[in-house]
Amino acid sequence: MKTLVSQKVWKALVFLWVGGVGFGAVSALANFEVSGSVSIHATADFYAPLSPYGTWVEVGSYGRCWRPVGIAVDWRPYCYGHWVWTDCGWYWASDEPWGWACFHYGWWVYDPVYAWIWVPGVEWGPAWVSWRVGGGYIGWAPLAPHGVVIAGPRFVFVETSRFSDPIRPNSVVVNNTTIVNKTTVVNNIRRETRTLGGGMHGKVVVNEGPGLGAFDKAAASKMRRVPIQDAARQASVPDRKSPPAGVEPLGVKPRGAPGAPGDMHEQQRGRPAPSGRDAAAPERRGHGGEHERSDKPHGNHEN
Repeated sequence: MKTLVSQKVWKALVFLWVGGVGFGAVSALANFEVSGSVSIHATADFYAPLSPYGTWVEVGSYGRCWRPVGIAVDWRPYCYGHWVWTDCGWYWASDEPWGWACFHYGWWVYDPVYAWIWVPGVEWGPAWVSWRVGGGYIGWAPLAPHGVVIAGPRFVFVETSRFSDPIRPNSVVVNNTTIVNKTTVVNNIRRETRTLGGGMHGKVVVNEGPGLGAFDKAAASKMRRVPIQDAARQASVPDRKSPPAGVEPLGVKPRGAPGAPGDMHEQQRGRPAPSGRDAAAPERRGHGGEHERSDKPHGNHEN
């Protein structure tokens, strides 16, 4: 059973009373109530609702992270859904049942052992991605935690004329150096004080990316700007007591066991938890090979 997020709730969620100018610099946050069964006051509030859909693992300085199950080996974030133009920029409307959390809070990092992992955060945004635009293409890549470089191969691209189409893995271009070299970075996420529905005042996250300027006039005229409350209200939060069909809550498996992290088959199907294991209990490990560290501000990347 799924519970639709109420308009009142999403207004409270969208208007974030935040301080600081750097990414992740938050001095005060609203209390996030995203449904009757899920409350986001801290990262721990994600543990129960996401456990039926993946495994919690401990990864170095990132702490407790989440990795999805029941996905293809070549799965990557922001590739099952579509983009919606809103008064707060581009909103990612995910087709995945846990998308309400992992594409509107936190960050994604590619780990050499676990593949894509989600690092929880408590600030809501329409989409936490960086953009590349040029040569007839628009590309995006998930933002990473502070200090992690977002390299060109992490971006996926579509032709500008197909940007408004449903996005699927077979519709995006991945790791194409020619396209990367034709594009330039657009990284303009900001916070603005707004007055929207209900007369509420506050700071809201805006991610315009390429805006409508990347499209020809005919295409841009067909993109209706949707109020962020209306876009976000379409998201649904699954009942934490109802895991998806064919996927059971996962416990922590020892590395090397069938279905353990790193086993390619495990990434393609859900597996039951070993008895006596807590689905939210993480396995611990340090950072591994492919992480590039940088002293640049959060969200920056190499050009």
